[in-house]
Amino acid sequence: MNLTSRRTLLASVAAAASALPLVNDLAGNGSTAAAAGPAEFASNAALYSSDAYEEGVNWMRRFRCGAPVTLNDYAKDPAAAAPLGVLTSAPVRSTAIIAPHGGGLEAGTTELCLTLAGYDRAEPGTEPEPDTDTPGAVQRDYWMFETLTASLPSPVEPLHVTSTNCDDPAALAVCGNNLYAISLHGYRPDDEPLAKRILIGGRDQRLIRNLARAFARHGLTSSLGVEVVVAGASSELNGDDPANIVNRTRTGAGAQLETSTELRRAMFGTFGSGSGRRKTAGVASATAPDAPAYWHGFVDAVREAVDRHERGLDSL
Repeated sequence: MNLTSRRTLLASVAAAASALPLVNDLAGNGSTAAAAGPAEFASNAALYSSDAYEEGVNWMRRFRCGAPVTLNDYAKDPAAAAPLGVLTSAPVRSTAIIAPHGGGLEAGTTELCLTLAGYDRAEPGTEPEPDTDTPGAVQRDYWMFETLTASLPSPVEPLHVTSTNCDDPAALAVCGNNLYAISLHGYRPDDEPLAKRILIGGRDQRLIRNLARAFARHGLTSSLGVEVVVAGASSELNGDDPANIVNRTRTGAGAQLETSTELRRAMFGTFGSGSGRRKTAGVASATAPDAPAYWHGFVDAVREAVDRHERGLDSL
């Protein structure tokens, strides 16, 4: 979905301290929510109460809240049996993964959300199972709002509730139960619609730095034709509003990842349908020959960044 049809992104690039581009939006300061369009609902509660769109037919939500957190600080508890070779404390596993506009709204964010949360890409209406095939996969709290039908009623815009207007009780519980959060979004850059771009925003500056470093380490830079950009303070897509659902964590901060349509398209062998995305995430095809590199590069980078963040590390 073209988010920037309503939230114009004007690229004015300068050098950031992290050596990544800094995008500024000349149309606003990014400190307040983008105004809802005339067809949009002002909140999830308003959408859920509407007769125009039906839960289980037009939309659904899936979530998991209350993952048990076990803290074993080997550095401070000599009596604890630390694994061989572990010299530092274990990470605090307390990062939620959310996708406020999943399904067909911002295609690919549902599949990324489930994968990053450590679950299989179960079809809508079914409960995802823990990913037991990926070594070290960690199950995390997650929340997703998803559109269900391939041909949604017209207009579809009301199903897009802005992140600053999100009042879904499950989303608030998931984010409020965790120290950190990452939200997954899709957008089409107005300045270069075919660009493969990741726009990193949010209020958690340390997490932003860890994400930027991890994307570079995993090749999601010029080697794959991907531009990684840190959103500037004046960008309407910088995700820094305290009301943004990703910032409603126990630390009052999170990180927002806006991924361009063409980058998401490149991650899937078949991008045009939910069933196709579920089956072909990271699977090469004639239309997406480098899908494994884009998919695994993105997923592995986010996992690495979250792990570093939960250990208290900072990519300064």
